[in-house]
Amino acid sequence: MSDKIKLNVTMKCKADSYRQANNLCIVEEVVPIPDADFMQMTSAPLRDNPHITRHKENMFADSSAMHCVLFIAEKQGDGFLVESEGYDYARYSQYIPHAADIVAGQRSGLTEASEKLCSVLDRQLSFLVNESRAEPHYRIPIDAAFDSPEINECMLELAREIVAEHAEYADIQLTANDRIVTIDGEKYDTLRFISPLRVDTDLLVTLAPAEPEKALEYAAFINNEIDADIMLSIHYGLMEHCSDKTLTDKVYSVFPKVEEMGNELVGVTTVKLIKPLDERDMEALKNFVTEQYSQEWGIRFYDKGLYYGDERIHIGFGNADDFQLMTEEEWTQSQDEGLAFQQ
Repeated sequence: MSDKIKLNVTMKCKADSYRQANNLCIVEEVVPIPDADFMQMTSAPLRDNPHITRHKENMFADSSAMHCVLFIAEKQGDGFLVESEGYDYARYSQYIPHAADIVAGQRSGLTEASEKLCSVLDRQLSFLVNESRAEPHYRIPIDAAFDSPEINECMLELAREIVAEHAEYADIQLTANDRIVTIDGEKYDTLRFISPLRVDTDLLVTLAPAEPEKALEYAAFINNEIDADIMLSIHYGLMEHCSDKTLTDKVYSVFPKVEEMGNELVGVTTVKLIKPLDERDMEALKNFVTEQYSQEWGIRFYDKGLYYGDERIHIGFGNADDFQLMTEEEWTQSQDEGLAFQQ
């Protein structure tokens, strides 16, 4: 949306040497990441990191500057400037305190589209006022100033700038169609996995399985908790934690949720694909999701539990005794054959 951010900083190489002082660094991309991921990146900058892998094509050096990616902790606001030179770790890096404020300050100026919109709006208002000066008294509705094809075109250009500025809008394209902005969200193919879900109620001394009808009452609450989970990136979901380059090249995002199917609550994993998966990729993806559910991300929902009013419930995405990930087609076939999951 605005000109690229330019910073004069000293980039540290492998944490034990320095580039020339006052080296010009151009920020090619600003990437917000979860605070926990930011802490991992900054505490072990020489370790391969999936965020760097995903954005390393925007990191390089030429005779004029170092072209970097600025990773920003979504809540805390500090930044980590990285130029990996094609590697998957922070080969050159620098910690940038209050990076979010710096970025906001540099973006506060008017962009080309904003300036054009202001100019056209000023001209339109002047025209309306001058047209009405012959009247002794006049009142011009403010929305009349926006009734202009030229202003609509400026608004569309500004919308395109805003969309292009946000990494989370990477799968959106804006096109003009009879002055209506349409969104093209068909860039990715979608794959869904269905899996059995374990829902236990805390009885103080022990855990007891919730009745299927009772478990269904928790569906909306569980999905809201997933949406609010700070460990789940709004851009890529569980794929933020994937270090398998083969998968990150083919899988854009992985998001869990729960749904009612066949009068029971099941886990649903929605996967957006950049490229088709072969048999080996599919197996690797299932293994990754299973590990996230049973050992990584899923621990927060089962071991720690969630408070639902006065109740404490434990949601086991990977804790069911008969856990398996089935594609939606496999699930449908199993239902036709009467092989429904047992909770």
